[in-house]
Amino acid sequence: MRAEPRSEPRYVDERSGATYPIDDPRWCGDDGAPLTVSALPGITREQVDTGARSLWRYRAALPVRIDAPVSLGEGCTPLVEKSWGEDRILFKLEWFSPTGSFKDRGTSVMISLLAQRGVPEVIEDSSGNGGASVSAYCAAAGIRARILAPATTSPAKVLQSRAYGAEVQLVPGDRDAAAAEALRQSAHTYYASHNWHPFFLQGTKTLAYELWEDLGFTAPDAVVTVAGAGSTVLGCDLGFSELLAAGQIARRP
Repeated sequence: MRAEPRSEPRYVDERSGATYPIDDPRWCGDDGAPLTVSALPGITREQVDTGARSLWRYRAALPVRIDAPVSLGEGCTPLVEKSWGEDRILFKLEWFSPTGSFKDRGTSVMISLLAQRGVPEVIEDSSGNGGASVSAYCAAAGIRARILAPATTSPAKVLQSRAYGAEVQLVPGDRDAAAAEALRQSAHTYYASHNWHPFFLQGTKTLAYELWEDLGFTAPDAVVTVAGAGSTVLGCDLGFSELLAAGQIARRP
């Protein structure tokens, strides 16, 4: 079964039903609500770009065409079988990502979109991995990055962001204080947030596509993952839902 031709995707406020054009330079709704991308039909195995050894082999599943991806080789992480008690478990080694974090999937797609649209400077609030990931991909894209981190952030995490050339602003208070400062600064600098930007999840969903391909174009029985802010959980939900819609799997994990 092949996916049907898709209609033009849009940003969606799932609480109110409001929609916005996908080419709007926005990361939230007019009232500050979080946005997603309207449902996409998924892709077939024939649409996988087998010549790309990165998550960009699934670029056909993205809501817009990215002509010049900002890629550091993210994705295509090893799937290793090991024993866990009496069971044999497949472990997806996302720490093979360029900055050591699964967040590189979402960051690559998000920063590629912003670079394509000519965004010159971004801010991101993070206590560690997200800031380092955004810093690295902004360096690759030639975009200035300012990372807002709690003053109590580990010096090693701050050093990683600075090593990629980002400006790090330490904010007095906790993680919520850093987020509040980012929202204040977003009035004049583009907010490239791993917790807010809809295209971050479009990158994270490639984990589902990759597991599907790793397993011979089938779905795993189950996926066990950490939750945190939820991007991996939401990304897997998006990716496997699209594969189900495209008739490529019989059920979601």
